[in-house]
Amino acid sequence: MKKFFLAAVLAVAGFCADLNIAAAANVTYAFDDIKAEFKKLNPDANLNVSLGSSGKLVAQVKNGAPFEVFMAANMDFANGLYKDGFAMNEAAIYAKGKVAMLSVRGFDLSKGLEVLKDPKVKTIIIANPKTAPYGTASIEAFKNAGIYDAIKDKIIEAGSIGEALSQTLKAGDVGFIAASSMYSPKMSEYKEGKDFVLLDSKLYTSIDQGIVILKNGEKNELAKKFYDFILGEKGKAIFQKYGYDF
Repeated sequence: MKKFFLAAVLAVAGFCADLNIAAAANVTYAFDDIKAEFKKLNPDANLNVSLGSSGKLVAQVKNGAPFEVFMAANMDFANGLYKDGFAMNEAAIYAKGKVAMLSVRGFDLSKGLEVLKDPKVKTIIIANPKTAPYGTASIEAFKNAGIYDAIKDKIIEAGSIGEALSQTLKAGDVGFIAASSMYSPKMSEYKEGKDFVLLDSKLYTSIDQGIVILKNGEKNELAKKFYDFILGEKGKAIFQKYGYDF
């Protein structure tokens, strides 16, 4: 009886039904699908997800936040945690993000980035390039297109790529957002070619998004299961649905 009781205790101790995940804001809309599919394979799993800019999430990890898996918007933030001793592994690429240009103010987006020089365009919303890789990519695209100096005074920085989307829809003339958000059923009223267009990927460095298991997740078997799920075929299928590349 004692042996049985001890075995039961050890079994419970070795399994944790909760998993705390820090994820870059660009995966917000894909996460409902991720949760649903992961739960099919792990019915007892409870995924607690905190979404935000990668830079801010890194700061939270370093300040003791109890995250067990980190899904960054680039490789640098994820690998930085590994190099600093906060992650169990070097980052693996789980998806490649795309930048979209969005406007609900009737501007002709078929002109490409040249539309930003229109005097009627007063505000250009991007994510903070210091903490959000999609913001970095936007600035890089402006410079590579040769228009940065002409439009830099119009740029307004949002706290995250999610906030950039919100601000663009509420008040911005044109915004640069994660293309993934536009493939959500919740955004179906906005049409590609009219309300948003994909930015030429040649204008910015590939947004390779990295995932790591954090030290807090070392003994949580769900962390490894989730990591493998994201990198596996089911995870890839979800990200493809939301417009990511590989």
